Amino acid sequence: MDEFQCIEKFFKKNGFPVNSLLSNRFFVGVGDDASVFRLDKNFPIVVTTDMLAEGVHFSSEIDPFSLGKKVLAVNLSDLAAMGACPLGFTLGLGLNTLNPSWLLAFSRGLFEVSRKYKCELLGGDTIKHKSNYNFFSVTAIGYIEGERALRRNGMKLGDDIWVSGDLGEPITALQLQKESKKLIQPLPKVDLGLKIREFATSSIDLSDGLSSDLRHLILASFSGNSDKIFVELYFEEMLKCLSQNMLNWFAGKKDNLDLVMLALQSGDEYELCFSAPVDARTKIREIGKNLNLPLTLIGSVRKRSSEKNFNFVNNRNDGLLWLKSLTNTFDNIFVEKSGYVHF
Repeated sequence: MDEFQCIEKFFKKNGFPVNSLLSNRFFVGVGDDASVFRLDKNFPIVVTTDMLAEGVHFSSEIDPFSLGKKVLAVNLSDLAAMGACPLGFTLGLGLNTLNPSWLLAFSRGLFEVSRKYKCELLGGDTIKHKSNYNFFSVTAIGYIEGERALRRNGMKLGDDIWVSGDLGEPITALQLQKESKKLIQPLPKVDLGLKIREFATSSIDLSDGLSSDLRHLILASFSGNSDKIFVELYFEEMLKCLSQNMLNWFAGKKDNLDLVMLALQSGDEYELCFSAPVDARTKIREIGKNLNLPLTLIGSVRKRSSEKNFNFVNNRNDGLLWLKSLTNTFDNIFVEKSGYVHF
C-alpha cells in the first residue's frame, strides 16, 4: 500500500460535508491538491494547530482507535476555549509504516469525533519517516456565531475563576500506570465554550496544567500590571473537582493537600478554565446543570495587599497564584508554576 492508496481507502469519503455550513456546491475535500470551501454565512473564522508526538503526547501502547479520537479532540478543545463552533480540519500523518488494520481503527476513531462535532476532514499530507515514533499534525478551523470570540486577555479584578469537569486523573494515571479513558479519549468542551462566550471574560483549555494555564490568563489579561494582582484558589472548592479515580488510586497514600497540589500540575485535562463576573454565578450553574457538566468556582482575582508576603524568594515565586483554606486548615500557600513544558 502506498500513500495514495492509504488516503483513498481510509481518509477519503463521498457525499455531503458533515457540516451544513459548508456549501456543497463549492466544496473540494480530500484527494485534490488543496481544499476549497465556502461558508453559507459570513462568520469570523478561528484556526488552531497542534502537533502530537509519540512518547510525548501519547504512549506507544495507546490503541489506534483512541489515538484517532484524541488527535482531533485536543484541537477541538482549543476551539472550545475560543467559543468557536468546529467546521473542518486538515491532518498530517508522519508514519514509519502503513499498517492497514492500524489505519482502519485510527480512521474510525478520527471520523467518530469528526461526525460528532460536525468537523469535516478537508485534506492533509502523509509522509514516511525512519524514526520509530509516529507524529501527527492537525489544523482545526472553526467559526464564531456573532462578533465576539473568547480570549485569554479579558480577565478583570474581582472576577470569579471557574473550571469544568474534574482534575488530576491524567497525571495520576501516568504516574501509577493506570488505564484512563480521559487520558486517551479526551472530550473537548465545545458546548460549554459556546454557552459562556457572551459573558466569560477570559478562557483557556487545560492542556499543560491549571497552575501553568491559569498563569497564561493572568499574564495576558494584566500585561505590565501582573505585580498588582493575584488569583486566590480555594482549597475546599478544589477538593470538590478532584477526579474520583485519582482519589481511589491514591487512597491512604496522599493527604488532601498533596492531591490538590498534584491536580494543579495535571496536563492533558482538556477542561476549560475561565473567568467571569460575580453576577454570572447563577447563569453558570444553570449552564452546568443543563450540560450535565460539573462547573466549580475555584477562586477569584484579587488585588495585592500587605496581607500576603509577596517578597519573591526566587524566580519561581511570581506571587500570581495562592491556595487559601476557607476553613483555616493551613496558611496561604504559594502555588508554583508547574505542568508540562516542551523546552
